[in-house]
Order: sequence, then C-alpha cells, then structure tokens
Amino acid sequence: MGNYTRDQWLLFFAQIIAHLSIIPMIMYGSWYHWVIAIAVYFVTGCFGMTMTYHRLLSHYSWKAPKWFHYFGTLAGTYGLTGSSIGWVAIHKEHHRHTDMEGDPHAPGIKGFIKVQWLSMFYTPKPRYVIKLIRDSFHTFLHKYYFLIHLGIAVTWYAIDPMLMVAAYLFPAMILWNAGSFINTLTHTIGYRNHDTKDGSTNIPLLGFLMWGEGWHNNHHKNPGSADFQHKWWEFDVGHQFIKLISVKEK
Repeated sequence: MGNYTRDQWLLFFAQIIAHLSIIPMIMYGSWYHWVIAIAVYFVTGCFGMTMTYHRLLSHYSWKAPKWFHYFGTLAGTYGLTGSSIGWVAIHKEHHRHTDMEGDPHAPGIKGFIKVQWLSMFYTPKPRYVIKLIRDSFHTFLHKYYFLIHLGIAVTWYAIDPMLMVAAYLFPAMILWNAGSFINTLTHTIGYRNHDTKDGSTNIPLLGFLMWGEGWHNNHHKNPGSADFQHKWWEFDVGHQFIKLISVKEK
C-alpha cells in the first residue's frame, strides 16, 4: 500500500482483528456480553472520543477537571482508534482544510473506503499538536500505545477470551465504524441547519448513536462550542455530561 510506519500497520491489523470479533460475538455472546460491549462503547465513545479527544483536546471547547482529562484520555486510548496525539492532529487538520485538498477526512477527495476504514494510513502532522507533545502523559500513551493494547488484550484473554471480545475488540470495532461514519456520511448525506463553507451535514441516527457527534453541521458552524444541539430535538448526550462535570470559570 505504501511506505507506512510500523505503528500504522499495527493499528491496521489490530482493527482487522477487532472487526473479526463480530463472529464470536454473534456465535457465542450471551446477553451480558452484549451489555458489557454496549457499556464499553459508551465509555470509549462518549467519554473518550467525543468529550475528550474531540471537544476537549481538539477544540478546548470546555474546561474539564484534571481527573476527567486523564480518565477521558484513557477511555479514548482504550477505544483502539489511535493515540490522543495522532487522533487530535488529524482532526485539527480536517478543520483546517475541510472538504478541500489536504483534508484527511474528505471522502470526495480521498475516497469513501480510505476515509472509512483506512484512515490509520494518514500520517498526522506534529505541528497541530505541539501542546500535547509537550505533555508527558500524552507522549507516554502515544509512545507505548501498542504495548498498552497488548497488555489489555492479554489481560482480558487470561480472564476470559469472550471478555476480550465483548469488553475490548467488539466495542472497538463499533467505535471505529461509528467515528468513521462521522467523517464520511456527515460530509456526504444529511441535512444542514447552517450554510457553512464546507459540505458538513447533520444525520439524526449518528447524532443519537455517537453521543451528539452526528450533529456535524452544527459543530462546523461553531467548532469552539461544546454544544452541538441547535434544535430542541437534536439531543447531544456528550454535552449533557459536559454540563455535569465541567469546571465553572471563576
């Protein structure tokens, strides 16, 4: 495919394994395995991806208590969509060049398949994450990302192979696809509340399934806002939790 790094290939193969987890999940998963998978998807998707990776670390749109900064980053790390440094760098570049040449998430330019399933082969640019690179917590998670995930996989497998599937691999597969649909479908189909310069749209199903992320046109109208709800029925789960735990400015 190209001259890609070891870490990019590792994430690619890790996601292949995560996608294959649907087979044992369907064949052997009990009701409690599905409950566990949904709970883990909520933690990694809502607390990890949308509240921390996206709204906190990418846009600084809310002030989180220190404990949640760490917890949310760890939740995002657990989700197997890349380190905070890599994820945030790519997302910031997306906002810099939305739907234009240079946008790593533009399905009309990069192609749907590449953006949806092969985005790990896009190389993040360090200049977008200088602040995170200077933070030892984030650099540690970035440097040892795959050792951390190897430890997670081995631990779950030692306890119960089906828990490795239900509490790790299967929700990681769901999160990857749900997050990628935000990058592809909300720049392809849907409705628009705002006439932004890009092609961003809102998709109600993704709005509810991805904890508010599907109100993407609303987000592109005001990227610095932590609230993606612009109509009364556009419920934003992520923002509801942000209101509960954000640190109030003095």
